[in-house]
Amino acid sequence: MQISYKQIVQFLKDRKINFSLRGAVYRNYKICSLFYPEANGFYFFSGDDFKTKLEQSLILTSSQVEIERNNGVICVEGDPQTIFYMILDHYFREESTGKISKTASIHKDAVIGINVQIDSFAVLGDCVIGDNTIIKSHVVVEDNSYIGRSVIVEPHCTIGATGTAWVWGENGTKVRQPQLGGVVIKDRCFLGANSSIVKGSLNENTKIGENTVIAPGAKIGHGTQIGNYVHFANNVVTGGNSKIADFCFVGSSVTFRPKVAIHPYTVIGAGAVVVENTSKENLLLVGVPAKERPASDNLTGVPNFK
Repeated sequence: MQISYKQIVQFLKDRKINFSLRGAVYRNYKICSLFYPEANGFYFFSGDDFKTKLEQSLILTSSQVEIERNNGVICVEGDPQTIFYMILDHYFREESTGKISKTASIHKDAVIGINVQIDSFAVLGDCVIGDNTIIKSHVVVEDNSYIGRSVIVEPHCTIGATGTAWVWGENGTKVRQPQLGGVVIKDRCFLGANSSIVKGSLNENTKIGENTVIAPGAKIGHGTQIGNYVHFANNVVTGGNSKIADFCFVGSSVTFRPKVAIHPYTVIGAGAVVVENTSKENLLLVGVPAKERPASDNLTGVPNFK
């Protein structure tokens, strides 16, 4: 994927972001990561000690980094990572095509908004889909599900999956409780591939708040309440009726015990098993079982929500 120098500068000018330029400039650049450097790349760098050897590349930064003569530096006022992401989001954001595949199966009573994309072999029950939402291939959206506007649901997700609740009956038989609730996913969420959202058990809905990002492989239990601007990394599992408040960051493979409640601005380290409610907001949880620690302002890989 390429971006032109002209596009980069135009974005900075349009957003009134102050910047200065030094070094060599080329017409087009490949969008790259410093973890995988290539010649003629466009990168961001935060810090002062720049050690990566680059050729004919452009670095977006806020510091006076030393570079080889055939590279360029755009020095910006503000966080270079945030500005870099803003540039890419502006030019490369995934937008709905508004096309509905002929192989998709859609319930006659489903309410489909304006400019909704529904890809091949998706199955939609009696549900509501908001404007500009993207439903990728092989997604299943069950009855009594509501998906808001500008949501992206990646392939092989199930919205409104049926959970299992039962008790022992007579003669050692299991008596199952029918699952009667629904799912509500608010606006501008992202749901990664192969994730399952279990519907509420009785009269409750499983809810995901606005602008929440869920990476692939999540398993969200019945009646779970996830707040706004929450980030789930890969393969997170929540037990039924868990509550994760706004602006939490949940690391890979974290497991929540049913009915636990997590305060806002909580960061949970990868692999933790959360079995107790948090005592207050802005804590770090790590370990098995997870224990509370004070949260640092500079946790690696965690967005600065504040």
